[in-house]
Amino acid sequence: MAKIRDRSTKNVSGAYSRVFGNEKLGMLMSKVHATSISDGGELERIVQSKVQTVLNLDEFLGRDIMPDGVFLATKRQIKKCRMLGAHNSEPDFIIFKRRDNEQRCHVIELKAGHAFDTKKASAERRALHEFVEKNARNMKFMVSIHFCAFNQDDRQAVQEGFKNKINIEEAMTGREFCELLEINYDEIVAMRRRDAADNFRYFVAELLKIPEVKQMAVELLNAMET
Repeated sequence: MAKIRDRSTKNVSGAYSRVFGNEKLGMLMSKVHATSISDGGELERIVQSKVQTVLNLDEFLGRDIMPDGVFLATKRQIKKCRMLGAHNSEPDFIIFKRRDNEQRCHVIELKAGHAFDTKKASAERRALHEFVEKNARNMKFMVSIHFCAFNQDDRQAVQEGFKNKINIEEAMTGREFCELLEINYDEIVAMRRRDAADNFRYFVAELLKIPEVKQMAVELLNAMET
């Protein structure tokens, strides 16, 4: 989980300030919003730090037999790859895995959440399938497509979150994603929960630094006691 305290202080549009009629509160809410947006990117960075990444994707794809193990290609690497025509539809990750003389390629779209509107769900599925159809000949291994909702532990819920635009076989839970990568799901969840606890404490502390908020909190607490 990304941390609110790490976000820069911005309130460009002033929307939150107008909602609350308070500039300082608006700035704080803007930081919260920026943190929620960056959460997916933070999750991707955590995953990348725990897995061996492909250094040269063109070279890797040129092999008939991949090394034994699990290898991760990121969106940036996929964009740079000459052998793959991404056309702005790059997946978040391509996972290459060889175990027991079987080698597979998993094309992954990773989401922190799992609920999407119908239009976005359809677009996400179409983009991933088009990517695989255009590039399957250059990915010589058995290829599968997955839409992973990291914080969801039920495939059916993932499918429903994508408005049933994906097949149940394409739906992937966070735990299944980590099992595929051979990394510890619970460790990552615990790490993100610690950040959430820090966010809670930081948000409340920053709220109470705003004089108008502190005054209103005292008045409301006094009213509750009477």
